[in-house]
Amino acid sequence: MGLTNAVALVTGGSGGLGACICAHLAQAGVDVAVGFKSGPDRAEGTAATHRAGGRRAITVSLDQASPASIEDAIAAVIAEFGRLDILINNAAITTGGHDIAPGDLAALTPEIWDEIMSINLRGPYLVTRAAAPHLRASDWGRVVNIGSTVGKGEWYADRAFAPSKAAVVPLTRFLAASLAPDVTVNCVCPGIMPETTLATGGPPELYQRWRDRAALGTTTALDDVARQVVAACASPTMTGQSIVVDGGIHFD
Repeated sequence: MGLTNAVALVTGGSGGLGACICAHLAQAGVDVAVGFKSGPDRAEGTAATHRAGGRRAITVSLDQASPASIEDAIAAVIAEFGRLDILINNAAITTGGHDIAPGDLAALTPEIWDEIMSINLRGPYLVTRAAAPHLRASDWGRVVNIGSTVGKGEWYADRAFAPSKAAVVPLTRFLAASLAPDVTVNCVCPGIMPETTLATGGPPELYQRWRDRAALGTTTALDDVARQVVAACASPTMTGQSIVVDGGIHFD
């Protein structure tokens, strides 16, 4: 089938990276369900931009910590489009709004730890599991998980966000093996993207420190990440792989 007229669900589609992924999918001829937990106006703005480009688009409320919410969201996609070919597991949180200093294990309670893991690791598993029957039925079943380069090396190693996103890489391999040969599953691991909701408000020195360490002297561009996501969707023979896009902080 290829990408033209395929149907994609993008979790966290109302955020900066999610909206950018939706835009690049539209350019590739894909219709999109924009998943959101908060920011319905932003999600609708993303969908409206998608429709203005000549593609079909809807918004679906999706709390990936809730299996019932996930099932409802998948059902809404099938009711609207009649199929689901592509899943982009993009939604994530850093601290869930909790004020936690780096390395402060006392402040990082088990409840906060579980909340972060439930969104960033358990969530992509649950959404993929719910979508799997429809992806298997597709002629072009694709899953792309969004990891993070902060899960590599020592960068951000003292934050719970890092292990939660690092674990998305072996999750990708597990899902790729489980869903083969019907569905490919790959992962894109971006570096710091100042324009995203996760990074907004970070101190300027953080971004400069990143540029100083990066071989290419730059932070990560949203468009570059989105292009890699679309390329992973387009590939007929790649599965179980993780692609790092971080300006050269980490070499794989």
